[in-house]
Amino acid sequence: MNLLPPILLVDTNAADRDLASLVLNGAFGEVAVEPIGDASALTRALAARRFGLVITELELGWIGGTEVVRLVRELEPNCAVILFTRLLSAELVDEAIRLGVDAYVSKDSAGYTRLPFAVRSALYRARRRAMENAREAPYRRVFEDLPVGIFVATSDGEILEANAALARVLAFDSPEELTRRSLRHFFVQEGAAERWRTTLEKAGSIEGFEAELRKADGAPVRVRLRTSFVEGELARTRQLLGMVEVVASPAADREGAAARAPAGRSRDELEQMAYVVSHDLQQPLNVVGRFLDLLAERESEQLTATGREYLEHAMNGAANLQRMMDAMLRYARVNTGEQRFDLVDLNRVRERVVETLDKEISDLDAEVTSDELPLVMADETQMEQLFQNLLSNSLKFHGVEPPRIHIGVSEDPDAWTVSFRDNGIGIAPRDAERIFQMFQRLHTQDEYPGTGIGLAVCKKIVDRHGGRISVESSVGRGATFHVTLPKSTGAEAGGDW
Repeated sequence: MNLLPPILLVDTNAADRDLASLVLNGAFGEVAVEPIGDASALTRALAARRFGLVITELELGWIGGTEVVRLVRELEPNCAVILFTRLLSAELVDEAIRLGVDAYVSKDSAGYTRLPFAVRSALYRARRRAMENAREAPYRRVFEDLPVGIFVATSDGEILEANAALARVLAFDSPEELTRRSLRHFFVQEGAAERWRTTLEKAGSIEGFEAELRKADGAPVRVRLRTSFVEGELARTRQLLGMVEVVASPAADREGAAARAPAGRSRDELEQMAYVVSHDLQQPLNVVGRFLDLLAERESEQLTATGREYLEHAMNGAANLQRMMDAMLRYARVNTGEQRFDLVDLNRVRERVVETLDKEISDLDAEVTSDELPLVMADETQMEQLFQNLLSNSLKFHGVEPPRIHIGVSEDPDAWTVSFRDNGIGIAPRDAERIFQMFQRLHTQDEYPGTGIGLAVCKKIVDRHGGRISVESSVGRGATFHVTLPKSTGAEAGGDW
């Protein structure tokens, strides 16, 4: 499997090019390397733009090495560039830094050994640089300090990016070292990678796939993989987003430890996530927001039209990030709330939510009707949040006709099922499970603004109440969300989570 993008290897010394190619092929498998030894070959290669990494010597004779970097940066600003050279003077290093070279490797025996790591590091840095202007970048950076491993991979399972927690789980010194490695190679048990991949292809996502992965030192670690296909940030390509949690041994699972662990583990992870968001990110974001406001208020007239456009984009990005962090806090607090369950009249809940959404309902000429709803044992505040998220969802994703939403109810001996039926744009059946996962969006931000977390909050609330949530829908035919809540007060134990 080719784990690297096409490479331009710029060096007048053919023997050095051949040796570097051998090292890269040995480390990464078959690699597409285009050797460049003169000006005409470089011109053709740059014009074709079929490269994702450039490795260049500084001493070329026919062109300066830093000029190669400059040309690459002008054509492909996000391309990874490595200086692989015998000449590393202070002046050239300063110039290379200014041009944004991603790695420096001395061309000696130790340097050839270091070259594969430099490639991983350079590609990691280039991806991070490319994402600075990507729409989802601020949201994804929230994950970097989470205590669970996070990765982004190609649809084939080649790791593009990982956080520090995943590096620790797999005993690597840094996330960069995981870059451009295949997920398949980490599975210890024969056939596990194929089972994981087959399940993922069929379902589009996996909530919990347990397997043993091989750490950098060769030792196994048992983990739970949560993976799903998402749309790539930098291009309209399918990628994998995954979470890796360390779990107990199979023996401990059989003895029941796994049955007790999820609640405590979930609470600990969500509390840490809430802390990261509220403490570590809120304050610097507030500072950014204040200075952007001051810039808009005091210096806007001094800016060019382009400058004002950039300022508006920056302010919108800060506002979007604030909304995302607020949404994450709401998600984190579902299981950490102190509110115990009481008898709740869902009719009153519906009335308050409809009143809250009155302006949106009026603006869209929408209509909300309802059956008589039951009394349930629940956390009233979370019931309001559940109703508001589901009604807001139906209002947002309306079709050509004004929204028509009906809240129905059915009963069986053990549970009530409350259904939210609308006439909106609907959901493809293949996405019926995925929409309840965090940050899973079926539409672009321009089409339907939002955080992609509302339905995940709904699921977390329903789970806490011992119930279940599902959707019946097809594209263009509206959607019906079913929320089943148990009649038994046994769910009240959830109030102690």
